Amino acid sequence: MLKNLFFLPESFDVPPITIKEFIRLNTVFYPNFSKDQFDQYLEDFHLDINSKMSELSLGQKKKAIIAYAIALNTSITLLDEPTNSLDIPSKAQFRKVIASAYDENKCMVISTHQVRDLESLIDPIIILDQNQILINHSVEDITRKLLFTYSTQKPENALFSEQTILGYTSVLENVNGEDSTLNIEALFNTVVTNKAKIID
Repeated sequence: MLKNLFFLPESFDVPPITIKEFIRLNTVFYPNFSKDQFDQYLEDFHLDINSKMSELSLGQKKKAIIAYAIALNTSITLLDEPTNSLDIPSKAQFRKVIASAYDENKCMVISTHQVRDLESLIDPIIILDQNQILINHSVEDITRKLLFTYSTQKPENALFSEQTILGYTSVLENVNGEDSTLNIEALFNTVVTNKAKIID
């Protein structure tokens, strides 16, 4: 089972050993582990393989385990709040690592409340509310049906609109087939405030 599945919880403990020793002891269970990938991910995250894991900061521990998780090359990788405790540069490094590991033969499930950290990576998007699936569609399908806009005036007939310092972030029905860039946070708010309309 382990060769096919890895779960990275939001909170975890690390042993008082080096990253190198951790890899030596644990990768025996994962025949698809790639040392070359792991070394590259450590380099991307600016981590030394000889660092003692228990002496790393919380963010560094998270990056070491993320590098390990992705390099295992399991069929299914489950990541729970992977960007929590990462600073802004580390979140950019995380997106780079995830994008470089993309493979159609593998499934990566990411559970997160930090949607802006992963906006460019998630496809398809599944939004759950009280154990009900409200949306399960590709980004292409979503932007074909919904229009994401930024304007100085609040648009009429918006499904969702939020005032910002620069104006309004809004979501409308895309009746004219216009192109727009998905805003996952606005999408989520639109979906949970217009459940029946969105499902329809």
